[in-house]
Amino acid sequence: MNMRTVELGVGGMTCTSCSNRVEKALTELPGVSATVNYATGEAIATAPPQVSDEQLLKAIEKTGYTAVLSGHADELFGLAEFKIRLWIAVAFTLPVMAISMFSSLQFSGWQILAGLLALPVVTWAAWPLHRAALLNARHRAVTMDSLVSMGIFISYSWSLYLAVTSDNSMKMATSGWKLLFAGDPQGTYFEVAASVTTLVLLGKTLELRAREKSTSALTQLASLNPATATVVKDVFHVVKPIAEVQVGDTIFIPTGAQIPLDSVIKSGEGHVDSALITGESVPLLVGAGDKIIGGTVLVDGALFAEVTAIGQDTVLAAISRLVHQAQSGKAKVTKLVDRISAIFVPTVFALATITFVGWLATRHTFAESIATGISVLVIACPCALGLATPTAILVGTGRGAQLGILFRGPSSLEASEKLSTIFLDKTGTLTAGNMLVVNWRTELPELDFWSIVGALEINTLHPVAQGLLRKVEDLGTTFPPANNVHTFAGRGVQGEVLGRPCSIGSLHWLGVPAGQLQAAADEYAAQELSVVVVYQDARAVGVIGLSDQVEPHVITAVAQLKQLQINPIIISGDSTHNVQRVANSLGITQFHAQVSPEQKLQLVKAAIEAKQYVAMVGDGVNDAAALAAADLSIAMGDGTDVAASAADIVLLRSNMNAAVDAIRLSRATMHTIKANLVWAFGYNIAAIPLAMLGFLNPMLAAGAMAFSSVFVVTNSLRLRRFSGSI
Repeated sequence: MNMRTVELGVGGMTCTSCSNRVEKALTELPGVSATVNYATGEAIATAPPQVSDEQLLKAIEKTGYTAVLSGHADELFGLAEFKIRLWIAVAFTLPVMAISMFSSLQFSGWQILAGLLALPVVTWAAWPLHRAALLNARHRAVTMDSLVSMGIFISYSWSLYLAVTSDNSMKMATSGWKLLFAGDPQGTYFEVAASVTTLVLLGKTLELRAREKSTSALTQLASLNPATATVVKDVFHVVKPIAEVQVGDTIFIPTGAQIPLDSVIKSGEGHVDSALITGESVPLLVGAGDKIIGGTVLVDGALFAEVTAIGQDTVLAAISRLVHQAQSGKAKVTKLVDRISAIFVPTVFALATITFVGWLATRHTFAESIATGISVLVIACPCALGLATPTAILVGTGRGAQLGILFRGPSSLEASEKLSTIFLDKTGTLTAGNMLVVNWRTELPELDFWSIVGALEINTLHPVAQGLLRKVEDLGTTFPPANNVHTFAGRGVQGEVLGRPCSIGSLHWLGVPAGQLQAAADEYAAQELSVVVVYQDARAVGVIGLSDQVEPHVITAVAQLKQLQINPIIISGDSTHNVQRVANSLGITQFHAQVSPEQKLQLVKAAIEAKQYVAMVGDGVNDAAALAAADLSIAMGDGTDVAASAADIVLLRSNMNAAVDAIRLSRATMHTIKANLVWAFGYNIAAIPLAMLGFLNPMLAAGAMAFSSVFVVTNSLRLRRFSGSI
């Protein structure tokens, strides 16, 4: 069955209980699985073909929420409206508080005035809370808003009844500041109803504001899309909207301009600043034949380039999809939170009722009993539980995107925390990957020899092949096209050049017969060079020695891995001499040389069977099998590789520092999640009993509840300050 994934925006969710209800409604459809993220307001549903988009939308709408296809639904009450309601509430609540708390401001009938001032607060300002509560009640469900709405309604209604029917409304109060902790001794709680509303609105406003900041990474990526491009038509330059540019069009990019779309440079030279996309801090020099990414900035020079990708096929679009995928997913720990949240609100209602009845039964006044019950209603905060994990994931993955680190989902964050062993490919990972031809020996005329090399390696991306091609280019050698070319991962390449079978490959794959070429191969190996052999007509016709140096920053990166209690092991198809040289320079004691892709896979599997938690870092080509088998796969590569990569973590900065940053950021994010959950669980475990025992006035309870959600979100926002390596 061809399952499809549908992205839905859900509007009107106010707490994690809401998201649980939406998720349950979707999964009740036949064959549908779904995750709903309260923090992002999105649902990701996997559905069979027979379940239509309309059915998914109707399932959500039946639960009382709005739904749209693709993207965010409009919130019923957004940040701007909450701000307006908050300020109106503050304007009316302050005089209510002043009259209620200071006896010098009180007069005969002051409770009536307090009730009138509190009325717009508990009705109009609190309407988003009441609306959500009524909506859920209609569907026989209770949420956080149900708790708060009922607390506001009960405290105001009880106070209004007393103010209208009791002689207390004509008396002066003597409570003063002790009202903050004990409440009104005469029994009215207008200030409680108003202050609870105001504090909850304050918490909602701060929460929405913080959530906006937490999603800034996707907003920033979207803003990198230029609106227009200068298309070259004959001798004319025409400015066109991006949507009208086609693959194959030639575009002109002047100094200081944003590169409109993914392209290949046809002519010109300059430095490109990719910091906002790849996290690379230093602008890179580019010229004819180089690939450039849309959204980056040309610092100097001017370029003519051919467009290679548009729309959803661009690197920037692929990055946005990966970030969105990571932020929309749910971590494993969220399942526990969801189970708790599902029973949390009904449990709080029961505890509030038990508290009210218990206080009445122990000869407390009705006013004292109802105030304590209200405190229990408003102190509980499942929102903090629901926000603990998704907000940290939002901010952590967003910060990763800014540093050129793309997490495919929450599982990659969780896996990074457990790592004990990391397998490292050598070429292009620990070493620069810019292989240089140092020496060679051949039995053919040099032009013939290098034409064979150029013909076979022209379409190969391996660092050794790129080094050979640079030598061919430097010598100015021309070469014919090769036919029937076959690449053997980690070994070499075979094909026909001018009708004759030819091969280029590693020494341990092809071997060299005795004679001068064998002596040269031994000499190059003794010099710790990478050795490749060239064959023609099944006969060795030359050997080449190439050099690859350790990147300077790799020494620091490997040291950091050890500090993180992760054991680094090198696995490479290169010679033992070369691998040992790199291992010694990095202080790595374990390495495996001359291993094939299949052997790399076996090494990874063996480590996993030995109960180690394993990561594999490679270029995603020769290491594909080992990457797939590892508990965590990290693909090194430039930004142009992101669309094709299937790794758990994709690094747009192709260096080991980025790999270490990915692990450090993952662990920082998981640490934040745990801290959030400890706070959220601890707060509720401690606060609810205190409220039941009467130690918390409803005003203090409302303030603590609002602070709990805000604390979780602001604690997550600290991840925005995570500093990566340069």
